[in-house]
Amino acid sequence: MINIFEVFLPQLLRYPNPTDPLNGEAAAMLMRDPKTYDNKVKEYVTRYASKEAADDAGDDSDEDGGMSSVGDFESGDEEPAGQMEV
Repeated sequence: MINIFEVFLPQLLRYPNPTDPLNGEAAAMLMRDPKTYDNKVKEYVTRYASKEAADDAGDDSDEDGGMSSVGDFESGDEEPAGQMEV
């Protein structure tokens, strides 16, 4: 697992592969206009991956009270979907 964080992810972030994209719009921008792509990446890092953004996100964590958790499914109020065949 440590190999993923120390080797794989840094390589993936340093050398994106626009020929097999997860985000087609970003890949097209990288191939068409690399300077605009670099500026957009810097903007997103500042907006979403900076210390300030993380601190701001931490302040909003109280608003997630409506999210479900594993404990919600263990209440026993619901019927099972069906009998398991042996």
